[in-house]
Amino acid sequence: MRRKLLVLLGVVLVQPALRILGYSLVRRPNDGETIDSILVLGTAQYDGRPSKQFAARLRHTAELWHQCETQRVYTVGGKLPGDRFSEAAVGREFLLREGVDPDLIRVHPHGSDTRGSYADLDPREVGRVLIVTDPNHSYRAVRIARRMGFDAAPSPTPFSPTVFPSRSFFLTLLHESGGVVVLDVSAVFGQRVADRLEDTLRSLQAVLRPSRRVRHEQLRRLRD
Repeated sequence: MRRKLLVLLGVVLVQPALRILGYSLVRRPNDGETIDSILVLGTAQYDGRPSKQFAARLRHTAELWHQCETQRVYTVGGKLPGDRFSEAAVGREFLLREGVDPDLIRVHPHGSDTRGSYADLDPREVGRVLIVTDPNHSYRAVRIARRMGFDAAPSPTPFSPTVFPSRSFFLTLLHESGGVVVLDVSAVFGQRVADRLEDTLRSLQAVLRPSRRVRHEQLRRLRD
């Protein structure tokens, strides 16, 4: 059963995967005259301590900021039930330790997924923005931002612990390819159809990665 699911997903997701891999190599320069903000997307944190994946994003964000030291930095991401700290707050503390000016950090502790993390931000206030996330997530993250009205460019972290040819690299590539398919379906058939497809893909992923089942249920409840 698992082998058949992998074959089916591989056929459906190969074209989105090629887009993701191509985009993961794009790193826009941090030009202080044309870039107004840097936005780092939150991910897992453990009672105030960023995961290796989150720390990699934050480290890159700090290095980008130190190139100019004038731009606003947005930390985004809420918390799931049972968490004491939001992803955005954990990100702020990390950046402060890296010497980022506290007056230029904007904390937005909302959202449990990429779209939700952007939801309470004003694109006009944010301006021209670099989106910092993992390489495999960069294409989808920037595409969602642009669909929501942001003038966004990619800056995937070069420090990600998820690297080729590790198992985690292929698992995240598979996950992101599914997310791109959902975006494509949303653009053609609307959000309601895309939501149903997303639920189906998450069910398939739960078969392949049972540890993701609880988080998927939490995200579905928050969306509904």
